[in-house]
Amino acid sequence: MPQVVDNKDGTKTFTVNSAELRVLRNFLHARIPGFKQALDVVDGPQVRATLDFVKSALS
Repeated sequence: MPQVVDNKDGTKTFTVNSAELRVLRNFLHARIPGFKQALDVVDGPQVRATLDFVKSALS
């Protein structure tokens, strides 16, 4: 079960384990057409290269 932890400095930390993330991913795959394809595109080499370029240009 995801947890929200109150930190001593007044901030909050939200924690989720990998099994919970898999459940969410499977739910989204089943409910949203094209979700898996969108994730594959975002995780692809072209998007990574573009993000690397943007990061280097802003640094």
